[in-house]
Amino acid sequence: MPEHSVSETSVPEHYRPLLRQHSSWFAALSEQQQLQLLAQAKLIQLGSGQRLFSRGDAFDGIYVVLSGALLIAGVHSSGREALLTIVEAGDWIGEIALFDHKERTHDATASIPSRLLQLNHSALQQLVLQDPLWWQRFGQLLTEKMRMVFQALEDISLLPASVRLARRLLSLCRLHQQGEGYLIPVQQEQLGQLLSLSRQTINQLLQQLVMSGVLRTSYGHIEVLDLTLLKQAAQLDTN
Repeated sequence: MPEHSVSETSVPEHYRPLLRQHSSWFAALSEQQQLQLLAQAKLIQLGSGQRLFSRGDAFDGIYVVLSGALLIAGVHSSGREALLTIVEAGDWIGEIALFDHKERTHDATASIPSRLLQLNHSALQQLVLQDPLWWQRFGQLLTEKMRMVFQALEDISLLPASVRLARRLLSLCRLHQQGEGYLIPVQQEQLGQLLSLSRQTINQLLQQLVMSGVLRTSYGHIEVLDLTLLKQAAQLDTN
C-alpha cells in the first residue's frame, strides 16, 4: 500500500475492503483525495443475479466493487447474450457515461452476492466543484480502462487461443487464492464469451492444461494448481 494511502482506522469499517483491494487508480490518489472520494460514497449491496444497471439506463454514477463480482454483458436483438468482462473487487465501472452523459452501454449483473461503493451524479459534481482537477483523475480512470481494451484487442489479433486463455485465467486468479491454489468461479461458456472462442475450443484447451498439471476443473469452477506453469502457458516471465 502506498505511503500516502488512507489508514483503515480513518474510514468506516464497511469501506475498508477498498483499501485492501488492488486498484492502481485509487492507490495513486493522495490521502486527501481518497478521503474526499470516500466521504461522498454510498454503500450498495446486490444479491446474486441482481441487476446493477441495464443497457439504455440513464447515468447514475460510477461504482467500485468491494466484494463479489459483476458480469458485464450485452444482449443482441436476437436475444443472444455476449459476456464482455467480469468485474471483481477493486475494479471501477461506469466512468464512460460520466463524460458523455449518454445511456449505459451494457448490462451489469451480480454473479454472486456483491458489495459496491457508488459515487452518484451529485457526489461527482460535488467533487469537481471542490477541485476541478478531479476531471483529470476521472479521465485517468477512463484511459486506464482504454489501455486494457487495446491490449485485449491486440491479444485477439496476435496470440494463440491457448495463450489468451492462460492470460485470462491469470487475471482471474487475482482475488481467488485458497491456500497454495486458486479456485476461480467461472464457467467454460463464460470463458468462451470472454475470449471469443467456442465452448468446445475452451474445453479442449482446458483439458490440455489439466494434463499438464496446471489446473483441474469442476462444474462452475477452475482450480489453478501451479501458477508458475500457468504463467509459462501465458508466455509471461516467471521470475
